[in-house]
Amino acid sequence: MLARVSVDFGIDLARAVPVDGGLDKRAHLYFGEDADGGAWSVKLSRRDCRFGLAFARSLADEGVQGVSAPARSLAGTPWSERDGVLLSVAPWVMGADATETGAEPAQWEALGATLRAVHTHRPPPGHAPARRGIRRSRTPASRLLVDVDHVVEHSPTTSAAAEQRADLEPVQALWAHHRHRLDRLARTARRLKEERTPAPRVPLHGDPHLGNVVLDEGGRPWLIDFDEATIAPREVDLMLVELGVLFSMPIDDEQRRAFRSGYGDVPLDEQRIARFGCMRAIEDVSATMHRLLSGSSAEAETHLAILDGILGPHGLVTLTEQYLEGIGASR
Repeated sequence: MLARVSVDFGIDLARAVPVDGGLDKRAHLYFGEDADGGAWSVKLSRRDCRFGLAFARSLADEGVQGVSAPARSLAGTPWSERDGVLLSVAPWVMGADATETGAEPAQWEALGATLRAVHTHRPPPGHAPARRGIRRSRTPASRLLVDVDHVVEHSPTTSAAAEQRADLEPVQALWAHHRHRLDRLARTARRLKEERTPAPRVPLHGDPHLGNVVLDEGGRPWLIDFDEATIAPREVDLMLVELGVLFSMPIDDEQRRAFRSGYGDVPLDEQRIARFGCMRAIEDVSATMHRLLSGSSAEAETHLAILDGILGPHGLVTLTEQYLEGIGASR
């Protein structure tokens, strides 16, 4: 990999070490360091994230503050590609993950200003987003739930394999207990889609929660990881602030006000916020269930805690239900 970075980007790294974390098994992140002590983020991915890389590069070229942008390869693109694997290299933002420290109101305000700049930027020509519309999965919400039903039904309940995976029983029980809530969200999302009115589509980051924010040594927030970037109504991004998606770090009203102050006045479609919340909640629960039911016992405790969190009082399922109640759309 060091040789490829040198050949493709003209950056000579002395070392690169894997960075733990992240749920995307199709991507691998490394912390790289060159001979002069410069720090680099090096990412190998089998996903088509060219639109996001080009978009982040374009934002930085226009002087947008708070966007971590990839370096250009010697070929001129902000990536190189070999055998279906994309390589991207970006300066490492020295600081702390916002999920570790939290964000102060002033940082939420700065994040709001950055996201508004993202939404008003012209998307780069020649690169269509791989993500089409609001869904991260091409599978409809109701089908996602049926697919999990199938996996749950056919997961081992007897035999030696089941004994090795005794941790599946609480997972199956949790799914059975909460399945009706997810079905209600799927029905509500379908109804709200039928009732929708036209809305402007803008370029989006696609996943702008604090897990994709780094606070530099001066405290400025930086948006990283544009892999989910797409073009869709702005509510896809804003839902993650209006509702919140990190159950371990619920967003309070002061933080929302600070974010809105930085973002600026814009009419929000509450029904779209609700519908996108329904979709994201179902996607997150379904993906976590698949990891639980197909992964190893060693990973089960971590994924079960995530599932508990998503379904719990500060999780997106509950937050979406409360939002639907608040706007009178829960029926």
